[in-house]
Amino acid sequence: MRRVALGFVVLPVLGILALAGGCVYDDMSSEMVVTEQVSVTLDEYRESGTLGSTVVVAEFADDVYKMLEKYDSKIKDIKSINVVSGTYRVARPSPAAHDWVIDSPVTIRRQDDPMGPVTDGPATFVNMTSQSLRDAQGAPVYADLNSAGVALIKRALDDLLLGMDPRLILKMEGGTITPEPTPSDPLSFSWRATVTFQVVIAKSPTGKGK
Repeated sequence: MRRVALGFVVLPVLGILALAGGCVYDDMSSEMVVTEQVSVTLDEYRESGTLGSTVVVAEFADDVYKMLEKYDSKIKDIKSINVVSGTYRVARPSPAAHDWVIDSPVTIRRQDDPMGPVTDGPATFVNMTSQSLRDAQGAPVYADLNSAGVALIKRALDDLLLGMDPRLILKMEGGTITPEPTPSDPLSFSWRATVTFQVVIAKSPTGKGK
């Protein structure tokens, strides 16, 4: 499992415009919206049974501080931060002659201390229902995000703005695999999830953070 780099797009609140590789400011606006994408990858290998891999998303604070530095802003300049959307796609599926179909919820929980208790969740984040691995290759699949999982992330983000350092865990929570894997026909694939956030940052008349 691994952490994937972030991507940023900046949108002014008034007269919304986007410019790839940079930003466009509207001097009439007192704030800007930074759209941030965070991606994580779960690697699965099964010769029997059900899915159950996990991945830790622990770098929220570092990501936000890097973003703020990029736009010459501080944590106090953030007015709000929210989940906008989510996608997923499959990479490196088993080289089998047949397809695989997955039925599995992906849950999210919060455990700031790796040795401590889970303090929020688990909550369902995405339900993969009759998901063909072949169909999920290539172009990302837009996910129908579960409100309970989104609310958990929102609580973690709000705590981040209060100075905490939330640590979130994604997990494929069992489910079924069709056909069932065997030692001679194992299932392996990487599931890459991308969550898009919008961060509203107060900015000065010069176009930078206050």
